[in-house]
Amino acid sequence: MLATAIAVPTCLGVLAVDVTVDLNLGDAGLGLVVSAFWAVTAVAAPVAGRWVDRVGWPAGVRVGALVTAACLASCALVVDSWVALLVVFAISGVGYGLCSPTSNLVVVELVPPARHASVLGMKQTAPPLLMAAAGVTLPWLAHLLGWRAAMAAVLVLPAVVLLLAWRGARGHRARSRSVSRSSPVVRRAERSVIAPMAVAAGLGTFSVATITGFAVLTLVSAGLSPVVAAGVVSGGSLLAVVVRVAAGRFLDTRPASDVTPLLAVMALAGITLGLVAVGVTGLDAGEGAGAPWRAVVVAGVVL
Repeated sequence: MLATAIAVPTCLGVLAVDVTVDLNLGDAGLGLVVSAFWAVTAVAAPVAGRWVDRVGWPAGVRVGALVTAACLASCALVVDSWVALLVVFAISGVGYGLCSPTSNLVVVELVPPARHASVLGMKQTAPPLLMAAAGVTLPWLAHLLGWRAAMAAVLVLPAVVLLLAWRGARGHRARSRSVSRSSPVVRRAERSVIAPMAVAAGLGTFSVATITGFAVLTLVSAGLSPVVAAGVVSGGSLLAVVVRVAAGRFLDTRPASDVTPLLAVMALAGITLGLVAVGVTGLDAGEGAGAPWRAVVVAGVVL
């Protein structure tokens, strides 16, 4: 589900060379497109989270997958300018804004609390696994059939998610998850705790989002071919998978209130992003460092 929701920006990241040439898209335009996705996600996620709390996670899965499928199909069939791509990516942000809180709700409802961090870590491996697979396959497919055909091939992901959601929903009893009417004092106290976590999550997502959108182009400008550059990104994504699983298991052994791991990975991510700024050495390390950052934040919010 999470891999499906992030499929559109992932495809753009690994197919950036072909897409930018075909749509006459410069670095500034590419940055605006990627920013539109994350900006809409930031606005949509809180609203979507409240809605999913009321209607249940099966509805969130279905709607999120349908939005992503529509955006992938639009990229393959309709998009012919950077403005159209910008609109599609903004709509795709709604899909990710739906699937992100929905996937967390699935973990909270179906997984024992003692294993929340481990399962959240495994859940967070979906985006880098998709990036790794896309980096190996999509540039090759785009070389043979074009980038639009490569994006169309990714439609298999939302199709599978919709099928699994339909099968899973048959055994799920819909229930209302009404928000408790706590006092204003309690709500202010809750916001004071959540606000630093939200800022940390935003900074972590921002740091890795920049790598996702521009990694292939950066490596190509350094002299690598698009296929080899995508392979390097795939390697970094596989590193992120290992780190996320390890981070989840580690967090299950720590007190929920301990933010030391969060501070440590934030520092590591800052160092590796500095390496990216002066060269391409830090790309793999940057993706790996950003992985536990997000896993720690999600675990901290849920626990």
